[in-house]
Amino acid sequence: MNNILSELTNDEYTEFLFDKYCFEKPSEIDTDEEIQDAIGLALTLESRNVFLEGLSERLTELGVRCNYDETEIMLADMKSRYKRILNKPCPRAVIDWIKGITPPGITNRANNYDVCYALEMDHLQTAVFFQKHYLTIPYNSKNRTDAVYLYCIYHNKPYSTVTRMLESTKDIKPQPQAHTSTSQISQTIVSINNDEEFTEYISKHYYSEEQHYLAAKKIIFKEIAAVKEKLLNDSAVKKVTDDRLNSLTVAALLGYRSQAEKKDKPSRNLPKRFKESLPNDVTIGQILRGEKVSYEVLRKMLMLSRFYNFYSEAKNENENDVCGNLLDFKDELNSILLFCGFAQIYMRHPFDCLLMYCANSYDPIQTLHCINDPEQNPDL
Repeated sequence: MNNILSELTNDEYTEFLFDKYCFEKPSEIDTDEEIQDAIGLALTLESRNVFLEGLSERLTELGVRCNYDETEIMLADMKSRYKRILNKPCPRAVIDWIKGITPPGITNRANNYDVCYALEMDHLQTAVFFQKHYLTIPYNSKNRTDAVYLYCIYHNKPYSTVTRMLESTKDIKPQPQAHTSTSQISQTIVSINNDEEFTEYISKHYYSEEQHYLAAKKIIFKEIAAVKEKLLNDSAVKKVTDDRLNSLTVAALLGYRSQAEKKDKPSRNLPKRFKESLPNDVTIGQILRGEKVSYEVLRKMLMLSRFYNFYSEAKNENENDVCGNLLDFKDELNSILLFCGFAQIYMRHPFDCLLMYCANSYDPIQTLHCINDPEQNPDL
């Protein structure tokens, strides 16, 4: 989807984060203080309202000068835009986003796209806004709603076309025998500029959620298998059941075996966007069985398993090794993420930021374990 998903560019603050987390002197995790400092900066990231930052930036580009904290100005203009461009009132959920009451959700993705429509964005601007300001990926074209918005935004259709197409396609059924990739569906959608032809195409290429992200799931299968192979090669690990091996895989990736195991242990104040959707025994089993799993779980599972397998082999013996391996890991992971249709590494995302912090250490896997479980830190 190279002509659909634009490569992200970094502003001054994002470059600062990359320099601080990735190019300062590598962490040796001799004490807990350094890890706490990194977590503190990640918590600061989470406290910033990236949605309002993006909204104010776009409204300023459109001639409505405002800062991210001038919510009354932004709300008044967005209400006007919804009425004028979308011909409907601004919904309560979006009003709450703009007021800063709740962060943008991603379950009703029509709301996310409607904001971009009201802001008169093209398909590339929408893609960037999703990744930077919703912290998720756009255009999962195996999903009917995403497919309709991709078609309409790419071809600059009026919003009335969105409404009509969402209504006309609401009764189409998933095609269990279809196996077209998400990127191929997206490429076909942007090549079609006829409403009836699009509706006919999407009726044959609509998938259940179990069929989403199949390319990513295949890669995750291989990564999990590689993790398990390393575990089974350890003489301390005897023959175990599949469920037990899934639990050991979680322990290898995160440093603890389950949420239940953490209840009576010291815990850290970690960013919500870091903690939520982390893999566990259950979700690993769901992935391996091909069941429905959220995008957020799949992306984190892919990133964590690649991180573990990469740094199980990499040697970080000096600063040059740390820097070179970090850049190799970042480039490799970004290539895989983009191939899967996932958001690439973005340093304003607390999870991505802390993972890259771990990569800039002499023992990245142990550093990640210390972030998740303070008992593993040698200073405690």
